[in-house]
Amino acid sequence: MDNLIDSTTNENDYRLFSVSQAARACSLSRSSLIRLEEKGLLVPAYIDADSGYRYYDTYNISRILQIQKFQRMGFGAEEIFSYYKGNGKAEELLTILEQRLSMLEQQIAEMRMLSLAVPDMSLSIIRVPETLCCVRRYQGVLVQDGYRAAYDFFHECAEKGIPFATEPLFSINERVDYLEGNITSASYDFSICIPVLPKQAPEDAVSIPACTALSLLVYGDYSKLNEAYLYLGEQVRNRGLTPAGYVRMISLVGPYVGREIDPRRYCSRLVLPIEAGVDS
Repeated sequence: MDNLIDSTTNENDYRLFSVSQAARACSLSRSSLIRLEEKGLLVPAYIDADSGYRYYDTYNISRILQIQKFQRMGFGAEEIFSYYKGNGKAEELLTILEQRLSMLEQQIAEMRMLSLAVPDMSLSIIRVPETLCCVRRYQGVLVQDGYRAAYDFFHECAEKGIPFATEPLFSINERVDYLEGNITSASYDFSICIPVLPKQAPEDAVSIPACTALSLLVYGDYSKLNEAYLYLGEQVRNRGLTPAGYVRMISLVGPYVGREIDPRRYCSRLVLPIEAGVDS
């Protein structure tokens, strides 16, 4: 398609648009259009020095439509601003979209599990994004130990006014017995990780790195966890995988979601980081 403006086009032949005209062309309110300026995403083609009236050209309108497209894709003002500041380099936006796609695929799998009438397990290889967390180490052996530690630490962080992210909290369990095909009664160290908002995170927040991981969704009450650990270890051995860290235990649906939730409908995810370069 030919460019709308080519070497024979004189842009000065075209009249500028008022705020109302530009807003109407983009199906925006006047206030929404002004907010784009306030966020640094839009600069009017001309501002009358005496009246302060703003005027826009076709480039402005095209840019607004592109910004609206980015917004529908879920990008915030800072992410969109970085795209224009980087002269249109889209690598950062692509990375963000890929991370969101990975999370969406995980959420679809989780909801599919929640729709089942009987307990089950589902195995896959996923890409886990980087997560910024408040972290505290504990020691224990029972599920109750981890749940109690998580509840106490979550309560403490809430008392401090730390803004939480929407991702579920999780534990990193420093155990390897299941990888050898057995479950022991020995206590092990574990860390409770509570995701927090990056811009408001405390100074001692810890970045849990992104990783490729073998993921096992476990549907049902916590009595199935030992069985799930053994199955995870079996799959690691059968697939010839090499662990690249300790297993993360994420309680997707549990008592914290609502006390009225039937324990048979709990859903947990065991996530074991593995060396990259494997196929699912």
